Amino acid sequence: MKIVKNNHTFLISEDEPYSIEWFSDNKINKWEQDSFHIFEHYKNNKGIYIDIGAWIGPTTLYCANIYKKVIAIEPDPVALYRLKKNIIANNFNNIVLIEKGLSSENGISKFGGNGELGNSESTLLIANKKEYLSYEGRHTKKGYTQNEITEIETITIENLIEQQKIDPHNISLIKMDIEGGEKIVVPSLVKFLNTYKPVFYISLHRCFLKESDINQIIDILFDIYDKCFCFTDYGKKKLIDKTFIKTKKINCLVFE
Repeated sequence: MKIVKNNHTFLISEDEPYSIEWFSDNKINKWEQDSFHIFEHYKNNKGIYIDIGAWIGPTTLYCANIYKKVIAIEPDPVALYRLKKNIIANNFNNIVLIEKGLSSENGISKFGGNGELGNSESTLLIANKKEYLSYEGRHTKKGYTQNEITEIETITIENLIEQQKIDPHNISLIKMDIEGGEKIVVPSLVKFLNTYKPVFYISLHRCFLKESDINQIIDILFDIYDKCFCFTDYGKKKLIDKTFIKTKKINCLVFE
């Protein structure tokens, strides 16, 4: 199945029904349009794009066209199966797949708990089940799913950089979209982000986090970076501050 967006082309595996259904009906041209404006704005055919939360590949495969190297990080075993098939369907030789979850520690963690694995909503938050279910959100309204919890390997940003021999100065963009896991991961990135200041695009999941968690993440990132932007669906880049984010409840933020 051929996908064309912004004159960039990639393929979806013909024997991967879930992916074909998801990408059908031109969904790629309706889904998260601000993300693709961000990818284009920071594109660099000599730079590295790190995709934290690659899922079945819409952002990974798109960005393989416009960055020199893509590091795709995805721990969900069902999403991984689909992602691998979609990568194989293409001729890209610049995608490195990391079958782990980026986290605050190198080890093993519970993962999932938010509907079927592979549905793009699996989360690291379930590792602390009691805390995760102690407050209302989409996860409690939707219903906790015991049999859709698995164990995954986790890796820190420092180990990822070391193992993949990445020069942090060559990172053009980091994207993080991990269904509330940003509560766990962002505090562990402080030293790395402070040292190298890569452009950092984060999707905040208010539906899975308490407002105090969101505010803590925002405060951490504003302590590190000088500027924060949001992008409209039409591609306009807008400088914003903490007050605007908290008042308007902006979810997708780019820090420079």
